[in-house]
Amino acid sequence: MKTYTFHVSIPGTGRVWRKIEMQADQTLEDLHFAIQRAYDWDADHLYSFFMSNQAWDEASEYRLPEGYTPWGEPIEVEEEEPPELSPEEQEAFLRELYGDADITLEEMKEDLRAFFEKLGEAPRPGDVRETTVGQLDLEEGQVFMYLFDYGAEWRFSVRVHAINEEAPEDVEYPRIVQSVGEALEQYWS
Repeated sequence: MKTYTFHVSIPGTGRVWRKIEMQADQTLEDLHFAIQRAYDWDADHLYSFFMSNQAWDEASEYRLPEGYTPWGEPIEVEEEEPPELSPEEQEAFLRELYGDADITLEEMKEDLRAFFEKLGEAPRPGDVRETTVGQLDLEEGQVFMYLFDYGAEWRFSVRVHAINEEAPEDVEYPRIVQSVGEALEQYWS
């Protein structure tokens, strides 16, 4: 069985780090919860992994999809039907949106259609619930960022410490294999 061992630290906080070993078929969501347990924190905020090691790099981001709690549970929202606008109301809205632009109503509608088509083609972040660490083509020494709590922006450095192709199967993963230093407080008083 293949496992990955991750060296997880918070840069600038001194000699405090954890090593976490996971099976290749476990997800980034599993890694998130393992880091939270290793630091004895509450997993009560949203988070992302950035494989480029650059915060807010959407092209390399993995996170929960929109509409989920930090624990991966769907948020139930009662959706309302949008109000039906008359052709006159539609035109008034578009004229307000486009301001003094000297274009026809049809050109405005076509411009909006093109905008939404292009928006649909934009790269979407990967889903932490579905992406396994084994799917990421990780190499020893590779570093990526785990950003926890979008308000506080805790930025963890995650380095691939080891890849073991023949790990024991009678062990429960993920597991903390080494813990150095006192974990920081998640919330300051």
